[in-house]
Amino acid sequence: MIKFTIIFASTCFLLFGFSLKQNNVKLVEATSEKWISGQNGGGSGTEYFMKIKILTDQKIVFDSLWFNNKSLPTYLSQTNSSISSEPVSFVKNDIVVVRVSDLSSSANKIIKPPLKYKGEGILRYFVNGKAFYLIIKKFKQIPSINRP
Repeated sequence: MIKFTIIFASTCFLLFGFSLKQNNVKLVEATSEKWISGQNGGGSGTEYFMKIKILTDQKIVFDSLWFNNKSLPTYLSQTNSSISSEPVSFVKNDIVVVRVSDLSSSANKIIKPPLKYKGEGILRYFVNGKAFYLIIKKFKQIPSINRP
């Protein structure tokens, strides 16, 4: 039985092609900020920011963040820029900001992460079509700023 389990696990790993090995990116900082709109009915939520240093020349595509039994899409910006619809280009040794918006009003169904992890979140990204995962041990909560 143990031999079967080892063979099965090895086969799954090869088929799904994912890795926790972190030689493509490095987490610099992970923060979260709760917010409430200043307009009546404007909503509320939490923004998650992950500053990530790029450690490879290969193309990286950030995909999803899992936390609190949710999976949300990611958005990318340069370190000192806001999110825009324009593609963000980066090269090795750049620091980018991966951002996730969790709106309190959105009806999120429970979505289990692709693998078990210890921490507050897990970020999936792809390098040459192969999935990698970056575990976020803790999001440092930053004070909320007033929003119009």
